[in-house]
Amino acid sequence: MPADAGAPLRIEINNLEHGAQIAAAIPRPYDPVNSMVISRVTSEGNCLGGVIYDDFTTGCVFMHQASFGRNWLTGNMIWMVFDYPFNKLHVRKVAGVVNSSNHELLAFNQRLGFKEEARIKGAYADGDMIVLTMERADCRWLKIKPKVYQKDPTDE
Repeated sequence: MPADAGAPLRIEINNLEHGAQIAAAIPRPYDPVNSMVISRVTSEGNCLGGVIYDDFTTGCVFMHQASFGRNWLTGNMIWMVFDYPFNKLHVRKVAGVVNSSNHELLAFNQRLGFKEEARIKGAYADGDMIVLTMERADCRWLKIKPKVYQKDPTDE
């Protein structure tokens, strides 16, 4: 049994090492100056999974996720993953891209509530690039009441 089994999980913001680890797993470039990272970690600091946000415009931001363990996207984490773009950045839409041959990741994103908005045929050697989006009005995760959340005083 792992040393941190049963220990509470933490959420970390902008851990650059986690950002690089998540980006490498996707794989995609990671720019810590222009990206934001939210990661779920064990009590020992091991990254279980996380989300990188980049390509922010006033109406949209791209989200990219990677998982290194089970149950990383539950409770407070799933709320925070969607609270940040919709309530902090005030975007109308979040977006991400998935290779059409990655059926498991595509199904995961669809279960979260993302819908196909565009498809770029032949963008990958083994499939199309599917652009998935979610509108703020369709995000059921914002209705979750976080169990533990400390309001940032700069939010006032």
